[in-house]
Amino acid sequence: MKLVDDVQDWKKWWSMRWTILTAAIAAIASAYAALPDNWLPAIPDAVKAGFAYATLISAMGAGVSRVVKQKNLE
Repeated sequence: MKLVDDVQDWKKWWSMRWTILTAAIAAIASAYAALPDNWLPAIPDAVKAGFAYATLISAMGAGVSRVVKQKNLE
């Protein structure tokens, strides 16, 4: 495996920022799945749907930002 030449700039890459956000939101959704059964009805369906949509949007943001050239990194 060979790293890209500007790997030291990973914090500036929008694709990495979106990917980290996606992972954080997905971790929340995974934690929800691990809750005891008697806690699950206490969380509104809108909150569950919100996390699902947030994961989808942040993953799409990661994909789009991966192919868009960032002028600050040239």
